[in-house]
Order: sequence, then C-alpha cells, then structure tokens
Amino acid sequence: MEIGVILMLVALVATLGSAAAAHVWVADLAVHFRLQWAAFALAGCLILAAAGDARWAALAFVVAAIQALLSAPLLHVRAPPPADPAAAAPLRLMAINVWCRNRQYQRVIDCIARERPDVILLAEVTAKWEQALAPLDASYAHCYATRGAGRMGLVLLSRWPMQAVILPGFSDVEPAIAAHLIIKDRRVQLLSVHTNWPLGPAASALRARQLALIAEFARSRTDPLIVVGDLNVSPFSPHFQALLAAGNLKSAAQGFGWQPTWPTFLPPAGIQIDHALTSPGVIVTSFRRGAHVGSDHLPTVIDCLF
Repeated sequence: MEIGVILMLVALVATLGSAAAAHVWVADLAVHFRLQWAAFALAGCLILAAAGDARWAALAFVVAAIQALLSAPLLHVRAPPPADPAAAAPLRLMAINVWCRNRQYQRVIDCIARERPDVILLAEVTAKWEQALAPLDASYAHCYATRGAGRMGLVLLSRWPMQAVILPGFSDVEPAIAAHLIIKDRRVQLLSVHTNWPLGPAASALRARQLALIAEFARSRTDPLIVVGDLNVSPFSPHFQALLAAGNLKSAAQGFGWQPTWPTFLPPAGIQIDHALTSPGVIVTSFRRGAHVGSDHLPTVIDCLF
C-alpha cells in the first residue's frame, strides 16, 4: 500500500506543479513526463484498490485521468493530408544528434545510407566526427558546418544547392544555421538548431531566449520554412506551445503518434525533444524515428512537400 501512496503522491505533485511550468524551470522539466506520471498514478491506483483503500485509489485514478487527458491531443494518429506531388517539390530531411561522446561512426553512416535523405542535420559534431563522416561527401556535395566554444557544432549536408549562414546571436556553443535550399526550382528555408539544455534557472532562461529567437526568425520569413533539430523541450511544455503560436509553426510530428527520441539509454522515461516545425507552406507526409545509432538520441526522418 505504501508504494501505491508514494506513486500517487509523486504523480500528484508533478500534476499540480505543471501549472507553473511556464515560469519555474523545475516544473517545466517535470511537465515533459506527463505519460510517465499517468503511468505512476495508474499503478498507484491499482495497488491501492487491491489494498482496499478506495479513497486513495480514487484520487490516484483522477490524477492518471488528468495526465492522460492532457496528453491525448499529442498521441493521436491521422492519415497524411492529400497532396499532388507533381505540384510540389518533395524533400526528405533527417536530423541526428550524434552525441559528442558516441564513437559508433559507422552506425550513423549506415543509417543515413538506408534512409537516403536529401538533407541531413548533424548535431554535437566534434572534429573526430567530422573526420569520420568524410565518406558522406561523395553523396552530399553541399555542406555547411559551424563550430562553437564547446568544440562541437552543427553540420548541414545537402544533395541540393544551398546558401547557408550562421544565425546571429543564437548560441556560442553550437551556432544555428539558416539555409536556403533550391529543389526543382523551388526555394525552401531551413533553420537548423540545437538549443541549450535547460538544467537550472539561467540555462532555462537561455533556452527560452533561443526559442523566442526561432519564433522571431519564423515570423520574418516568406518562403516555406522548416525548423529542425534538438530543441531540448517536449510538446507538453508551455514554452513549446508558445513557440508554435508565436512563430506560426506546426509540429511535423503532429498526427503521427507519440515518438520519444530521448533518452535511448532509458526508454521508459522517453520524451520527444527532437523536432521538425513547419510553416503553412509545407505539407508533412511522414514523421518517424530512425534506428538507434549509439547516441542518446534517436534520429528523426521527415518527408514533406513544399
């Protein structure tokens, strides 16, 4: 019975604390795990019901129901919208946070070879990773790389011509890349990012500023836009929802079910923090995760038309 009470109380505290997620960094961390809190509360409900404690079991059930209802909009699966491929340019985009400590270079190369993306974003790329990924140059003629103060950065690879620059003021650790791509005489903009890990009030405030900068960039664009990368925020966070609203963006994962991308070393705690966000000019036909490549993140693969 005590275990049931503990599980229920943990879920209850997380549920009540989620009301402060927009302002308190610890509450924002907790809000990412809505599904896990629902499972805690449900397990507590079953244990308490079996022990004959109806009142505590009822409270646990209410907590589980609240978390499940709040999660439901992000869990549904829908058919992709109809589109005429002849009237639009197709694009397959792949993003991988390779993890700077990961040494399984060939697994990343093999994953890319299987998926055959048109454009690849690689995050946490060190000098050793750049050297190991050199075989990709034969398939991807266009490359733009950044390197920050942390000795790692982003690498953007494309089969199609592109013009790319660093987004000013985004990060000194992993500078973001703003790129124009030309595919079948159509132009699309790509903003590749890796936001700060929000562990602590200062770090959380920095990530909030980065998300605001993404929204500002999105509002100022006229061409179709895709924002892609490790945003270090889940769809359950009010900061993520504010980004979508302020930038007039939509999550490419919406309608494709819940697809946690991190942490691969602890699947029961899985949440989605790797995203693709699209402007109204982009039609997403598929969003899915790729195979495990040795990183603490799973790759994401996005098929779209613009």
